[in-house]
Amino acid sequence: MHALSNAANEAGHQGFVEACGLEIRAVRVLRLIDDEPGITFADIVKAAGLERSHVSRMIQQLVREGYVERRNSEHDARRFELYTLERGREARRKADAVSERGLEVLFAPLDEAQVQTLVETLNVLATWVDSDRFDDLTREALAGAAAAPD
Repeated sequence: MHALSNAANEAGHQGFVEACGLEIRAVRVLRLIDDEPGITFADIVKAAGLERSHVSRMIQQLVREGYVERRNSEHDARRFELYTLERGREARRKADAVSERGLEVLFAPLDEAQVQTLVETLNVLATWVDSDRFDDLTREALAGAAAAPD
């Protein structure tokens, strides 16, 4: 799965840069902000699965270039929330079009039923890995593996 993701991202990277002026990971962060206005830095780090320093640099770039804005939280002035600006919404629309075309190319060797099955399977796995039960079983399995004799 990792190799497939890397290959698809690498193949599409230049398309994102040309369409909206952002690298693919910055588009990912922009989408998170656009999908959840007021999202915090910590929430983006968790959702994106990227290193804090990398997310920080991307947010700085997005703010500096006018894609998003930072606002202090009304509830806690020490925290900031992120909101998409018009330039960011336009970049998002362009990035979504690039993604759509990329998915068409990626799924070209599959028929419609195979694509539907793949999407359904990935949704089941995404829900599973986001569950408390998955976390519990993973901790148990890793603890058992660590305790096993060589």
